[in-house]
Amino acid sequence: MGKTQEILVNRLDSGFKLRISERMGNRDFLHCLACGSCTASCPVRRLDEKYNPRRIIRMAILGMKEEVYRSDFVWMCSYHSTCLHRCPQGVDIGAVADGVVQLAEEARLAPAPDKGVIEQDRLDQEFKRRVMAEVAEVSRCFVCGSCTAVCPETLFDPNKDPRRFIRLVNLGLRDEAFQDEFKDICATHHRCLSRCPQGVQISQIMSAIKGLAVEDGYSYPESLAELEKAEG
Repeated sequence: MGKTQEILVNRLDSGFKLRISERMGNRDFLHCLACGSCTASCPVRRLDEKYNPRRIIRMAILGMKEEVYRSDFVWMCSYHSTCLHRCPQGVDIGAVADGVVQLAEEARLAPAPDKGVIEQDRLDQEFKRRVMAEVAEVSRCFVCGSCTAVCPETLFDPNKDPRRFIRLVNLGLRDEAFQDEFKDICATHHRCLSRCPQGVQISQIMSAIKGLAVEDGYSYPESLAELEKAEG
């Protein structure tokens, strides 16, 4: 039998399930009976037993917010939808996962300190136009965070943030964008594209900016070069 976990009532967030419901636009996941059909049919579960959708839904309904945020399953759910097809209550676990990661991302960004006013002379609108010439849809981004919420690179390092990077481009913060290592480590998983409501091609933007950086005299980041030497 698995180890029994003690749940302290004063640590439960009773409003957490309602916030998830608001993100989803419905309360369907509250109908979960904990029958286990989702867990039994989850393809990822077959590879690693820690991926347990039934457990995540149960924790979310109970209000175990921190435990849900720390769960690998929420951040790596691949939306196969086999759970949805098998669920007798029609619970869309992928949508729950999306709702949770958006809430977690908001919580991560909320306490960020004020970094001061951006001076107008730091904005390079020509830089933005050059990027748009390569990938026109960069300007469609309205900073919703769907890309960051599903980016595997952000999961391993919160400083690698596609939403922040696109924001730098659209503001015209050329030097900051060129110095941001995210453009060099983007592995084109395409999860961002599959979730972006505006169809922003982030991987193409990364490629375009790397080319512009080389044209403008920027070299491969020393930190990444040193890391590759160490791994070699």
